[in-house]
Amino acid sequence: MRASMLMMTRRALVALTLPVLASTLVACSDDDDTPTAPTLQTITQTAAATANLSTLVTALQAAELTTTLNGTGPFTVFAPVNSAFSALPSDVVTRLLETGNRAILTKVLTFHVVPGRITASQLRDGQTLTTVEGTALPVSVANGVVTVGGARVTTADVAASNGVVHLIDGVMLGSLDIVDNAIIRGFSSLVSAVQAANLVTPLRGGNLTVFAPTNAAFAAIPGGAPTDVATLTRVLQLHVVGSRALSSQLSNGQQLPTLLTGTSLTVGLTGGVRVTGPRNFASVVAADVVAKNGVIHVIDTVLLP
Repeated sequence: MRASMLMMTRRALVALTLPVLASTLVACSDDDDTPTAPTLQTITQTAAATANLSTLVTALQAAELTTTLNGTGPFTVFAPVNSAFSALPSDVVTRLLETGNRAILTKVLTFHVVPGRITASQLRDGQTLTTVEGTALPVSVANGVVTVGGARVTTADVAASNGVVHLIDGVMLGSLDIVDNAIIRGFSSLVSAVQAANLVTPLRGGNLTVFAPTNAAFAAIPGGAPTDVATLTRVLQLHVVGSRALSSQLSNGQQLPTLLTGTSLTVGLTGGVRVTGPRNFASVVAADVVAKNGVIHVIDTVLLP
């Protein structure tokens, strides 16, 4: 009887122990599993999830590029942070986001995108990257600091499923020509005159210096701006020099040959920068708006031939 009870007790203990052992083995097995890496998001999703890139996301949406950056890629994106957009004049950002300027905004944004996955360790000083927009993007590396197109990389190698994102502290406008810059910077009277004189194409090429009158300067022309195309063309040609001249390259008394045949502007540096034409002079009120094909200096008076 006693032996029978012992056998029953042993069987009960085994029955109780087996589930506990099984549970312990399962738990040990779970502990030994390698943690699953989080699923990477696309570049668009990564930007949308980054608070410091909210302005960039707005711009991507306005340019209808979110689907593209959700695509297979891979892409390398140099992503301007919010403060980079804030550093631009507010009216420039506003104009960039206007529906009518979508082509210009697309030029700006695709200048920040390079085909392929390029990590920070692959960037070299003096390297040139070919952007999706087509304009070359220069790279500089000095003392461990990487800059692209003049903008500094502040956070590198943010991984995405279809590429990599590098955060930068500036919005790069190096893909915009003189006409694009005139549009986004609010020179509406000058742009209208250039269009009326059929000079848009010439001002998108070459390597030029444009002395750009403000809207107020056009409004102050005695008798109003010329409506005759031939006269208007002569007026505009007087404001264009056939080579790039930054303010640092100007000297007192310098002669700048213009696109108006046989006519030059004389530079004066006494009490500020002044350019004098055949009939009047203008003061430079803002200098060195650098464009893809030259430079713009803003002036307060329309020069007359």
